[in-house]
Amino acid sequence: MNILCIVDAFYPDHTGGISKSILPEIEGLIKLGHQVTVVSRLQSNKPKSEYRDGYELYRYFSTKKKSIFYRLYPFFSFITLPYLIYKLHHKHKFDVAYVHNPFQLAGLDLALPNLPCVYVYHASAYSEISLDNTRGKYGQLKLLAEVSNSVVKFLENKILTNANMIIVRSNFMINDMNKLYQNIDSKKVKLLPLSVNTDKFSFAENNHDARKKLGLPEERPIILTVRRLVARMGLENLLHAMRIVVKKNPNILLIVGGTGYLESELSKIIKQYNLQKNVQLKGFILEDFLPTYYQSANLFVLPTLSYEGFGLVTIESLACGTPVIATPIGASPEILNKLGKDFLFRDSTPEAIAEGINNWLSQGFNPNIRKRCMNYCIDNFSQKGISYELEKAFLQLVKQ
Repeated sequence: MNILCIVDAFYPDHTGGISKSILPEIEGLIKLGHQVTVVSRLQSNKPKSEYRDGYELYRYFSTKKKSIFYRLYPFFSFITLPYLIYKLHHKHKFDVAYVHNPFQLAGLDLALPNLPCVYVYHASAYSEISLDNTRGKYGQLKLLAEVSNSVVKFLENKILTNANMIIVRSNFMINDMNKLYQNIDSKKVKLLPLSVNTDKFSFAENNHDARKKLGLPEERPIILTVRRLVARMGLENLLHAMRIVVKKNPNILLIVGGTGYLESELSKIIKQYNLQKNVQLKGFILEDFLPTYYQSANLFVLPTLSYEGFGLVTIESLACGTPVIATPIGASPEILNKLGKDFLFRDSTPEAIAEGINNWLSQGFNPNIRKRCMNYCIDNFSQKGISYELEKAFLQLVKQ
């Protein structure tokens, strides 16, 4: 097949969860013998097109992040994207489109309304904008964001209704979609989890070598979280929990990787509780170092407050052999329940998070747990297996 993949931002231009999660699928489809063309928004200092390992990447013009017009970037999916898609279709004759953003799907419909389309409902754009707006992300533009978001909800409903097939990463997100939009045909919805490249996020039987590479202390218990520093991630609760954890485990070290608008607020909490020796805000962790950080940790913590559609970091950590303990929010129970009850906090409060971390620290870290985490990940989220299921979904549409 000749497959067109359209995504808002693509790795390594952007290293967010959606941007990264698509790459293993692209690589897997190429190994299965398909031709893939990726289209994404143009990032600063990037060429408009390039050939990578087995696929072509094209970028269309959009506003730069530092521009005062940056918030208008979705409109460029209606303006500049359709022409590029039409031109590429003339060259490649696409069989199917694989789309990851609602605004881009609207752009595709303007260019090629009859091309079979698989849309991925990673999360509701409407819901994420609403949540960020309540926490002050849009500042003085709060009222404008509310008005604009009603348009986003209308558009999201329309594209979900018109898509030939909808891929959803978890049962939680299926339920979320059905609550927001009751008119979606369930027959065209397919559940397909994310995958992880276990060659890149490779298993480490212990964390000694990784800590040496990163210059981390070998004798301290280390817990890790890598998240955007935004409202729904629950990082404030994790820091409140650390105030309790250090009373029993004064030697513990929490490493927080990521950037976002809550960074200054988190720094204030650390100082307020005098946690400077126990918590490090590492900022953005380069992708090349991320597997080593996973391998270095005794435990990965996912303190999500709301809207965890899947959690790519969960399977990346498990693939490296590092157990994950998460709040019972969103899709995390679906991923972790089979590993055991200790892999989930009883709820998302700071007290429950502290209790769960202390339980893991008190029982120690059996090397067999690391192997079990890795094997579970390979059995359920392998690049090869998920790519094969994606191929079947595309063939189903193409043959109709």
